[in-house]
Amino acid sequence: MYNEQIVQDFLELVKLPVQSRNERVIADNVKAKLTALGLEVTEDELIPELNGNTGNIRAVLKGSADIEPILFSAHLDRVKNNNHVNPIFDEENKAFKADGETILAADDVSGICVILDALRRIEASDKPHGDIEVALSVCEEAGVLGSKYFDFDSFKARKAYVFDAPGHIGRIIVQAPSKCKFSYKVHGKSAHAGNEPEKGINAVKAAAALIMELPDNRQSQFTTANISTIMAGTTSTNVVCDYAEILAEARSTDNEEFKAVLEKFAAPVKMIEEKYGVTIDYKADVLYHTFKIEPDEDVVKIAVKAMDKLGIEPVLNKGGGGMDGNHFNYHGIKSIGIAPGYFKNHTPAEHIFIEDLIVCGKLAAEIAWNVK
Repeated sequence: MYNEQIVQDFLELVKLPVQSRNERVIADNVKAKLTALGLEVTEDELIPELNGNTGNIRAVLKGSADIEPILFSAHLDRVKNNNHVNPIFDEENKAFKADGETILAADDVSGICVILDALRRIEASDKPHGDIEVALSVCEEAGVLGSKYFDFDSFKARKAYVFDAPGHIGRIIVQAPSKCKFSYKVHGKSAHAGNEPEKGINAVKAAAALIMELPDNRQSQFTTANISTIMAGTTSTNVVCDYAEILAEARSTDNEEFKAVLEKFAAPVKMIEEKYGVTIDYKADVLYHTFKIEPDEDVVKIAVKAMDKLGIEPVLNKGGGGMDGNHFNYHGIKSIGIAPGYFKNHTPAEHIFIEDLIVCGKLAAEIAWNVK
């Protein structure tokens, strides 16, 4: 078995009962670890819009004022689970895997552990470094919500490394899409389906017509759309349905296409209202904005140089989902994602390769030492 502190941290933290909007226990644990390492630790106020019990955590390890500060980031929460994560050691693959009943929570406990390990390595070394800021968000798995509320102007760092991406060590996420969630609440009028159906307004029929007008599936190499959910009616067939709700999303790595697809989701609403006599409460909520970091930008070059020193082959990829880096980039902090070795996240097949996790801690420290 592995005795490295990063592995022990991982096994400890994944077993804590944690959900989005209920990060209290892991937040308190990690705050204590950061404080013990000598960092200045603060917790932001609760965010009323999120209805959770924990604020975002920020910390800083002071360094030389002559060296540029950097930011390390991960998230505290995890996707819905049974609160009984039970990591299984897979000796053949030298990995920890979920027990098949729920997730492993390597997404993103591994990112937290990488940051803690890097900080220990940095403090144990006499190599020079600048300030190292730490940002640990809540509610990332609920739509990258928590990091939206960071006070971005108060960060000194202009470069960030987000340890939150599936894949082997060496994978770097340099692009991620924008995302918008859509909801349509269709209000009709109930009536007895046998006695006077003509007095009703069928919300299901209007919702079905609306769905046929909405974008769906891949729109281009940059843009996707998905109509995911329709909720309506009851099991009773003798009532004209007076309410239906539709949920959908769109993602794009192209800003102009993103604007265009948002317009397509809004365009049919008025027409359906007029044609079917319903009223529709329509809402479009942009959760995060796309980013693209070029290979020759400093934030990438620093990571690649650190990988070269450790004998890691860098692989630059586009990610299909959002991350806290979307918000950092949107607010002027150049950010990339770093994979710490997990796969099949969000599923009972989730697993993480232990050597990748260990090496990622070394990589994070090397990144800090490569900043000038």
